[in-house]
Amino acid sequence: MISIENLSVNYKSDSDVYTAISGINLTIPEGGTLAVIGPSGCGKSTLLKAIAGLIPEYEGTIKINGDEVNPKKQTIGFMPQNYGLLPWRTVIDNIRLGMKIKRAPELLDRKVLKKLMRQLGIEGLGHRYPTELSGGQQQRVALARVFALQPDVLLMDEPFSALDAITREEMQDIFLKLWQKNNVSTIFVTHYVEEALYLGQRIAILSASSGNINRIVDNPLFGGKDIRQNPEFFEMSLKLKNSIKKDWNQAWEN
Repeated sequence: MISIENLSVNYKSDSDVYTAISGINLTIPEGGTLAVIGPSGCGKSTLLKAIAGLIPEYEGTIKINGDEVNPKKQTIGFMPQNYGLLPWRTVIDNIRLGMKIKRAPELLDRKVLKKLMRQLGIEGLGHRYPTELSGGQQQRVALARVFALQPDVLLMDEPFSALDAITREEMQDIFLKLWQKNNVSTIFVTHYVEEALYLGQRIAILSASSGNINRIVDNPLFGGKDIRQNPEFFEMSLKLKNSIKKDWNQAWEN
């Protein structure tokens, strides 16, 4: 479970203070997913980094399973937009890296890794390097690395944005299957309303200007069969887009 109360992050320069996010309140139940959507510069990545413990100075509270966020005590799976793979390490070494950092030898079971790589369709790529892989294959390796950690929470920063539309949908399906098996509380940032509807049980829409949450939308379509072909999926997507566009235009006009 992820619990956030009155979270604010300010960046200081020599002459000014910039508020990246302000007054964020969120609760993601154990095993739940939350999609975060908003325009560029509204604080989406800052929110994830604060939850991941990468930003030590903030106001408010961030708790994971009832304890203050602490990457040394909790296992936090963080998947950056550029996948975060080390080009000088092989696929298998990239996958094992997080487990070695956490000093968790019990997670290094070869049978477990082999099963995970087979589920992701990368079982035969363990000896290759990231530069020898396609974008979709690199994405699968990044997913293998975070799920191999068996994390307490999973944070994903626009994980599929660099992929073409067909590969992106395929990776969304693969992620959902892994998430259902691992039951990990997940927050992911996206620019795509359709992706938010497909992967998020709830959708948090960030304000365009003030760095806070405009509103949170419950997603009744989540988990449905073939929901991309459902007319309700198209209708809700269009409604959300129009509503978001209106909110953001008003913010920019002010």
